[in-house]
Amino acid sequence: MNADDRIGRTRRTYDDVAGRVVEATRTRGRIAARRERFAAALPAGALVLDAGCGPGDDAAALRVLGLCAVGLDLSLGLLRAGRDQFPGPRVQADLRCLPFAAGTFAGAWANASLLHLDPHQLIAALGELRRVLAAGALLHTAVKAGDGAAWESERYGAPRWFQYWRAESFDAQLADAGFRITAAETLVGERDTWLMRTCVAE
Repeated sequence: MNADDRIGRTRRTYDDVAGRVVEATRTRGRIAARRERFAAALPAGALVLDAGCGPGDDAAALRVLGLCAVGLDLSLGLLRAGRDQFPGPRVQADLRCLPFAAGTFAGAWANASLLHLDPHQLIAALGELRRVLAAGALLHTAVKAGDGAAWESERYGAPRWFQYWRAESFDAQLADAGFRITAAETLVGERDTWLMRTCVAE
């Protein structure tokens, strides 16, 4: 299976389990403090992109915190499943080809979304994020720590493809794309260990 086939299969899984993903957002309280720090570091009303927004829960929370957040996801099923509970602007698109002009956003929230991209695809996605972010804009991102890549089916009973990262390799990708890391954190969760990064677009 090639890279685009992996992305397509993962997208179909999210389409199929979209309702269950919406329910799972009720147990994501640990990310709330990070959203608050992200919002506090930006001017009130700043335009931000929730890149890989899923049903739109983080975008909705960022709007409550005073930002103007636009959600984007490849899964139309996820976008539709969250419309009622998490209303707000949303766009179906690929992270590797963002439908926005250069310098549009003051920030990007890419929490647990870049982890479905292999190293080559990540280069494209980070390049697109840097393109649509203004100089000095803020990026939050989080990926799974580990080695290699694998299909995971345990949580939803259907396959999703994940790329795992060592901190030094992921940080190098961010730097090469034009991002300066201002905060780095490793979070040990119930299922996975996460590499969380806050960056400034240079």
